[in-house]
Amino acid sequence: MPTRYSSFVGLLFALGLAACGGGAAPEGGGTSAPPPPPTPAPTVSLSGAVDSSLRNRHQESANLVYAFAGFITPSPSVTPVATAPVTQNTGACTFRYDLAGLPNGNYTIALTSDGGATFQRSANVTLAGSATVNNFTPTRVLQVGPGKQFAHPSQVMGLMNGDVVEIDAGVYNGPDTTWTTNNLTLRGVGGRAHMVAPTNISNGKGIWVTQGANMAVENIEFSGAAVSAMNGAGIRAEGQNLVICGSYFHDNQNGILGAIAGNGNVLIEYSEFAHNGGCPPGFGCAHNMYIGNTARFTLRYSYSHHARIGHAVKSRAQENYILYNRIMDEADGTSSYIIDLPNGGLSYVVGNLLQQGPFTDNPAILAYGAEGLINSSRTLYVVNNTFVNDLGSGAFLQLDGGTVATVRNNLFVGNGNFGFDATMQVPNLQTNAPNFINRGAFDYRPTATTPGIDVGTAPGLGGTFDLKPVFQYLHPTNREARHTRNGIDIGAYEFNP
Repeated sequence: MPTRYSSFVGLLFALGLAACGGGAAPEGGGTSAPPPPPTPAPTVSLSGAVDSSLRNRHQESANLVYAFAGFITPSPSVTPVATAPVTQNTGACTFRYDLAGLPNGNYTIALTSDGGATFQRSANVTLAGSATVNNFTPTRVLQVGPGKQFAHPSQVMGLMNGDVVEIDAGVYNGPDTTWTTNNLTLRGVGGRAHMVAPTNISNGKGIWVTQGANMAVENIEFSGAAVSAMNGAGIRAEGQNLVICGSYFHDNQNGILGAIAGNGNVLIEYSEFAHNGGCPPGFGCAHNMYIGNTARFTLRYSYSHHARIGHAVKSRAQENYILYNRIMDEADGTSSYIIDLPNGGLSYVVGNLLQQGPFTDNPAILAYGAEGLINSSRTLYVVNNTFVNDLGSGAFLQLDGGTVATVRNNLFVGNGNFGFDATMQVPNLQTNAPNFINRGAFDYRPTATTPGIDVGTAPGLGGTFDLKPVFQYLHPTNREARHTRNGIDIGAYEFNP
């Protein structure tokens, strides 16, 4: 039978346990410390190449890779666990995707070129602790070259929609070739494949005539095209939607000519055009490049120079995007206009190096509306370019009276008229002392004493197009990121010490 003493001891014992924290709140009235967070599940990356033949080259944002959980049939009605854009490798005609941070498990990886409405390719992939590569390869490849399926491009037969024709590097002397199949990719491999024009171009047009829709030409060289009409071309473009990447057109009557009027688009990137053109008596002029009245023309990261009497760039397109190029006469070129947009059109000329030489055949550098503003838009944006006038007279811009122009953050070097009301277009800067790295060698990158550093203004939007330059031209036929340090610089380059 418990005594009063034992009951008292038991009470003290219980109180002691409470004081020591035996099941009660800790001293100070706080709550118990939360348990440590669970260790996050390990994640890995999934990446790979995407063959250019599988991409929509004229709607870049629509090219995506989706990752779906489990092994399924891809569908727009299923929500992906991750997506990644298909991006272009700098200076190349190749593409890739990178999906990072995926937990281990089974996935269906699907490629779309229309923003997820349909899927061209899919693959089942299991991630198990290490980075994984899954490439999206061409549908079918035909090979041209010594010892290959076909010895010469003109011999290729049995083409199907979506084929890739790989042409070994080397010299291929005539005959001319007409390509009629849709969705072809014609690609030089192991270096450029050089197409030399035959003495007689039997089609009367060019070394290659592209009549199929959605064609791409990569890493091909064209030279020597001449026909009796004096407009023989490296490529005569007659089909809708054409891409030219990493190619070289030289010593032809026209470098490239054409593009049928309508809804087609022409994209030229990472390419060089030189010593094409001419204006023989009794014939029309030929040019380094001459784009017809197509829907949209984009020229970027390219080098057009030494056009012979004709224009370095001529386009009648409804929309023009001339971005981050080097377009010049240099010391002895004889071109007419450096850029000619004879019928106007919604046009963006951003981040270019534009030089008129002492032997130019026309005293204006950029002409807009010279043959009448018949396109639907009369709007021109000229932003963050470097103009150099080595003629010593003439005009930097020649604009038709109906032009609606925005001219901003341009560096004008040399004498000559602006060609626009400089008091209404600010800021721009004209100088005869640009202090480039090497003006004589046409290296127009700025030094610390080049005028215009940090004094530009944010150019804003031109319609829906962001006018702020994000790249700058890198010679030859390349690009690099443009990093603004303080304020944006005047001209085509940003000074970075």
